[in-house]
Amino acid sequence: MADSERITLEGADGPAVTALVQRLADQDVLGQLLRREGRMAELATEGGDIKLDWVDGVEKALAHPEWLAAAEQEATDILQMGIRHVIWSGMGGSVQTVYALKGMGFLDTPEIALFPLDSTDPASLNRVLLDIADREQVKLAPGDTFAAELRGLLSRTLMIGVSMGMTSEEPITHLEWFDGLLHEHQIPDPGAHIQVMTLPGSYLDDFARPRGSRMVPIQLDGENHTGGRMSAPATRVFIRPAALVLMARALKQGGTADGAHLARLLERAQALYRVSGALSDAERRAVTETDPWLRLGAAITDAAQAGRNKVYLVLPDEWASVAPWIEQVVEESLGKQGQGFLIFYGEALRPPTQYQDDMLFLQVWPTNLPEPQADAVDDLRAAGKPVLTLRIPVQPVEGVPGSLAEVAALFLGMKLTVAAYGYLNDIVFAGQPAVEAYKKYARDLREAPEDVPFPTEAQEMARFRSLTLYYESLLKKGLVRWGDLQTTVGRLDGDMADAADVYAAVLMLARGAKRLGYLDFTFNGDLPDSAREVLVRARQVLGAEHLRVPVKIRTGPSDYHSTEQSETDGPNELVSLRLVGMRHVPPIAGQYDDKFLLAQARGTWQAMEDAGRWVLMLTFPELTADVVADLDAFFANVARRLPM
Repeated sequence: MADSERITLEGADGPAVTALVQRLADQDVLGQLLRREGRMAELATEGGDIKLDWVDGVEKALAHPEWLAAAEQEATDILQMGIRHVIWSGMGGSVQTVYALKGMGFLDTPEIALFPLDSTDPASLNRVLLDIADREQVKLAPGDTFAAELRGLLSRTLMIGVSMGMTSEEPITHLEWFDGLLHEHQIPDPGAHIQVMTLPGSYLDDFARPRGSRMVPIQLDGENHTGGRMSAPATRVFIRPAALVLMARALKQGGTADGAHLARLLERAQALYRVSGALSDAERRAVTETDPWLRLGAAITDAAQAGRNKVYLVLPDEWASVAPWIEQVVEESLGKQGQGFLIFYGEALRPPTQYQDDMLFLQVWPTNLPEPQADAVDDLRAAGKPVLTLRIPVQPVEGVPGSLAEVAALFLGMKLTVAAYGYLNDIVFAGQPAVEAYKKYARDLREAPEDVPFPTEAQEMARFRSLTLYYESLLKKGLVRWGDLQTTVGRLDGDMADAADVYAAVLMLARGAKRLGYLDFTFNGDLPDSAREVLVRARQVLGAEHLRVPVKIRTGPSDYHSTEQSETDGPNELVSLRLVGMRHVPPIAGQYDDKFLLAQARGTWQAMEDAGRWVLMLTFPELTADVVADLDAFFANVARRLPM
């Protein structure tokens, strides 16, 4: 492959980075990965299992065309059932790939559409049903008047429940809800409308087997040595959505399920990836020395050692949905024991003066598209900000949607970056131990007979209109002293009873304690556009203009399975604001409540408190237009208290 046809990394050629790459080559990290041995194997081990089948999973699939033919036949069977809608239920790495592919437009075709579902908010279930109805131009009116319409939609809908972790329970609740709908509306052979992909012995496996659900292995070879966030593109988490789209197109043109469609896609991805068990020692060293992804891991290591532990992704709009996938594979893998690096994205690049000296910029440039944010990137370079450019050559592949193979190559490569960073910084990149504490809290609260307990009256609280701010965790863990908080509120000419004034004071105290590297606004539940717009404005005013720190806008519970590992155990420089409604809309069809959603909010708050992190909770009765206006006014008042 000519140099012009390879993925390249520009801006990472300094001597320190090159020395780190030479270390990776000298210690044969690719050989360690391929052979499942050495320190790489130790860092990739979870519960005694070496989670490295992602390294050569695509190469193995290409060596077994019968596996690819079987995967295409599975997709063909679904399509020939008359299925036009697939609800993909999963958390974290079990669903993030589907979000990425859907956001790029790959999973919405006239023949088939996929709908990711990773929330326990009844509003999310409603949104999925309404999106399916909208696709068929069907109106689901309130009440029982849409029973016939819903029955027709359900007859053409399949739910796939996926869990690549042992303890994820959200897909179980989705399957129970969907199974109830199928039986309520008397869909023939309801079992044919549910499939499950999970690990043996997982909570989802224990749920599905006694019910006779149709089980499909996650890995094509039937093994289970791939972590969820590492599952694309070698497992069915990527293969099944891709096969559905490819076979829908192929069947329309008279094609058959012979494996060739997936093979063409994966061959292009593998050619860009280049890591292979067939390489000689010398060839493997040459690949290590020239690989852009390993060099990226080395470059970020070098930057982090100089205090730049944050990476801002600059992506073209067409690839924007890939950013959360990158964020998860990085932060869930590496955010441990105060280490790791952080990923930010989702806003236009700010003027260089609004960034501190802790940010590295990574421009991802597919060559079939214009350079993303070219003028703003030039301004960053002119101001001396470090910018790396990852160029990805895009070529047409017969029968494959444009750029799909290159996205698969990015999925492969970013895992090498994570492994390289973990190796160079001695971080175990398998597992997510900090998330297990939150899951246990949420499980216990959900299973308890009483309602999920939230504070009602406490000294460590303040109000703003319909909003109540709880900050007791900061005092309980000794992060903030009561006297210091009172003094700081006073210096800001504020009132201890005013939630906006107290939050502003907490931000100032966090800055003084050198714990204000970034903020998050985490909304627990389905985030409507009106509320998201408020958080986007707050990100700009508080983060960019006043504090000059990056801000994450997150939703729970989806992000509790994506970036919570890093927030709980990664770099300790976050002030987290959790926004929680106490009541939620009911489902428009079927049985589902919000107890699990509330348990997750309470559980993750408790886990963050246990970890000694700066976490506050802002509650409101129910998200209405008035509450959205209150949130907007709250953040505006916080900004007024903060010095510029």
